[in-house]
Amino acid sequence: MKLLVAATTIFAMFVGTCVAQDSAAVVLGGIGPTPHFQTVLDGIWDALSSSGVKVKVASGEGKARSVILEEMKTSGNTVLLYVTVTKNGGERGKILVESFVDGKKMWQEESRGSQFAGSAEGEVRGMLKSINEKIKKHIGGPGLPK
Repeated sequence: MKLLVAATTIFAMFVGTCVAQDSAAVVLGGIGPTPHFQTVLDGIWDALSSSGVKVKVASGEGKARSVILEEMKTSGNTVLLYVTVTKNGGERGKILVESFVDGKKMWQEESRGSQFAGSAEGEVRGMLKSINEKIKKHIGGPGLPK
């Protein structure tokens, strides 16, 4: 009986720890055209993860900010990095990243594409590099806990 109680206690502590760690993750989501949106999300996720930030990508394809914030209420997550990728034909592209804590905007950063990019993919890679440099300055501060 004591062994069963000890095993149950250890299991409860393990589950509690997993839930606490998951709720401490920064949720990464947003909206934009395929395939550029996925490229940008993957790139931001890689940069944050390699810098020690626990990141969880919002499920599914692009979603409205209000939908993700509502989903976060049930998961216990409080920090959202919302990414908006704009890339329409020959126009300059734009990446906007907004940080929200408990639904309140903390900061935002943006990066615009070059008019001289050789391709849409090249322009997106350039914007991604620029936005990651700007986001990294916020790591460990309000809206981007480490």
